Amino acid sequence: MRCYNCGAELSEHSFCTNCGVDVGLYKRIIRVSNSLYNRGLEKARVRDLSGAVVALKESIKFNKYNIKARNLLGLVYYEMGEVVAALSEWVISTNLRNKKNIAADYIERLRSNVTKMDTLNQSIKKYNQAYQYCLQEDGLDMAIVQLKRVIGMNPKLVRAYQLLGLVYLTNNKPKAAEHYLEIARTIDVNSTITLRYLKEAEMMLNPENGGKKGKNKNDQGDQRPEVVTAMHDNELIIQPAPIHEKRGSGTVLNIIIGIAIGFAISFFLILPARIQAAKSEAQEEARNIGTQLDAKNLTIEELEKANSDLNDQIESLKENLGAYAGTEGTLADMENILKAASTYLENPENYLDVADYIASVDESAWTDSTSENYKALYYALKKAIGTPVAASCYEEGNAAYNAKQYDDAVAYLQRAVFFDETNVDAWYLLATTYRAAEKDEDAKNTYNKILELFPDTWYSNKAEQYLKEYGE
Repeated sequence: MRCYNCGAELSEHSFCTNCGVDVGLYKRIIRVSNSLYNRGLEKARVRDLSGAVVALKESIKFNKYNIKARNLLGLVYYEMGEVVAALSEWVISTNLRNKKNIAADYIERLRSNVTKMDTLNQSIKKYNQAYQYCLQEDGLDMAIVQLKRVIGMNPKLVRAYQLLGLVYLTNNKPKAAEHYLEIARTIDVNSTITLRYLKEAEMMLNPENGGKKGKNKNDQGDQRPEVVTAMHDNELIIQPAPIHEKRGSGTVLNIIIGIAIGFAISFFLILPARIQAAKSEAQEEARNIGTQLDAKNLTIEELEKANSDLNDQIESLKENLGAYAGTEGTLADMENILKAASTYLENPENYLDVADYIASVDESAWTDSTSENYKALYYALKKAIGTPVAASCYEEGNAAYNAKQYDDAVAYLQRAVFFDETNVDAWYLLATTYRAAEKDEDAKNTYNKILELFPDTWYSNKAEQYLKEYGE
């Protein structure tokens, strides 16, 4: 522990032995902050993430320079799917200590994965949209659709599982709510919100018995048994008690009257109620279908937009790839340069193979953005092998010329002057070969090149003579 005033290492005394400032209270504050950090660390290890957040926040309140507590708080937030909160803590941490801080590595890992960052940002936006759906009337079905997408994009976002569980509880679907809340509890085992929602789901799945069934007792003496009534599927059923003895015409009449009353109640009370219930159920089902159709239409529109965006990205990537890849692209040229360098380093005498790789590079495809180091390596390799390659190609071209194989001679001599532009013999023999092959335009161009590169020489004088013969 260091003194807050002068930075000197503190001893066991309650004052700084270097500057004399009182550090007793300062030491107590630091110890409390470290104790809360240790408590948060213990809770994080057993996945009590909510408890860890509380302890680590308190630790930072006591000592905002507690870098370990702040970095751990960011990790806990990240594990709960709260990427924005995690980044905030890590950015603050790097501002407080910009050297030897692992928070910088955390930030770099996130920022280097652009696709993942974009996905996480989209998940937060969709969560907020789902929350707005929950506040709207008849918007719970659309909220469910959005929250399931959020979970697919950010499987650790505890808030999304909790809100989805609450929506299912509101829709009287405790089994589905329990499923998602259990997932939330595996991420954060001691979240008060998750546990409260799970308790509510358990009460809905296992309701307590609110009523008791009983039997109507018969009156003692000669009194007639009471009528037994019961409810079955919302219908009132009136049934006379068992008759063990003949009661005469009065009893039969009472039975008939009871049956008539039962039919009347069914016709005038129960049947209209059942019809109204059926209508209400049909209307509710129609509303649900309409809501589902709206949600599906929303899903289709979003998928179509996403598909359009992906197609645009694919076309853009194809254009970029066409600029960098292929037989004439930068990637192929770079591969040839690397192979040439590798071959030359392994065996400098193998200059003909190196020349093949160098000759495959297309200088005309270079742009202003082409690396200068890349160009320098190309020219260095070309210069290193230029003289022996030109000499070898000149000999092959001379042999082909003598054999009157002019096309082969041109190919060899063109490579010779490509690798060594100062080889005047190769230039002159190339022009002579063009004359022999009756390729006058190429011959004139080559003679002009000799005049340009080698003025005031025997070769330039001969070039002038031949150009005069061509009328130039």
